[in-house]
Amino acid sequence: MEKAKKRLILSSIFMILYLVLNLAYVVYKNELISKDMTDNISNLLFYVMSIIGIIYFFVLAFKKNIDFNKHYKGILFWSIIFFIYNIISGVIGFMLYTDLDKNTNKKKKRELPIIEYKEYTNKYICLFAFLICMFIMFFLSNYINGVIQMILMYVVIITIMVLVFRKQLAHDFKLFREYFREYISLTFKTWLKSLVVMMILSITIQIITNTTNSNNQQNLQDMFNVAPIIIALLTMIYAPIAEELMFRGVFRKFISNEKLFIIISGVVFGLMHVIDDSKTLAEFSYVIIYSVLGCYLASLYYKTNNIFTNISFHFMQNTLGVIGMLLLKFMG
Repeated sequence: MEKAKKRLILSSIFMILYLVLNLAYVVYKNELISKDMTDNISNLLFYVMSIIGIIYFFVLAFKKNIDFNKHYKGILFWSIIFFIYNIISGVIGFMLYTDLDKNTNKKKKRELPIIEYKEYTNKYICLFAFLICMFIMFFLSNYINGVIQMILMYVVIITIMVLVFRKQLAHDFKLFREYFREYISLTFKTWLKSLVVMMILSITIQIITNTTNSNNQQNLQDMFNVAPIIIALLTMIYAPIAEELMFRGVFRKFISNEKLFIIISGVVFGLMHVIDDSKTLAEFSYVIIYSVLGCYLASLYYKTNNIFTNISFHFMQNTLGVIGMLLLKFMG
């Protein structure tokens, strides 16, 4: 109960801070009232919705003997509104929502199955496949000309990894489907935690380095502006499957120690996302964010030993990125 109240208050405080900073900015820029009526309506809606949501969360937080489970729909709704305006406030709300019992009549939540790690394919075959994919990505890609060749390259990579891990994929998918609610709940909570940490790190790095984004993300945005459907499919389908099999599936076969696996898998994952695009220390500093993401993914895999939890996590993260690129393309 106290934990839930703290999350409601914390979410509201972050939203209040965002409101104050936003108001201070528009007053400073003398843009409180715009010449464009659409902008005025949008800004008014932002302030009204934010204030209503803050009041709602504070009422819930300070009301005595309240059952938060009965307010799960309201908490979800205002968490979504907060997420649209201020990601951190929304994520904190989502973290509370995932802890609520949405239907007391449902069967009691099952525990996740305890799965001992098992090799379904010889680890050296997996390593060989990983090295081939790395060779294709970092050397043969230099000779790629045109969209068709690029698509074929990624099709070859994902095909190699899926064929090598086909037995494990079949086994993990069967369990993931059976325990979907339990797996997706853990995956969503882990993703939300990682999102908060990455947001804080991203803001810190941008302030320190005076940059706006990583080169990897900027390159993705540029390609998305040219071929949005292809980049969206590669980001949301190819990357979650191929990268999780490579950086979690392969590495797990050679590193049994939990901490070493999480650190090495995470750091290598981070390096692969910046090493080819970074020319300055400021650009390279984004390796921290990608490495943190990789560490969260590795910790989830070590906990579940089910690659589909990782694919789901990666899909959520990349889908959010695609939404961001879509907004920048059509509203930027």
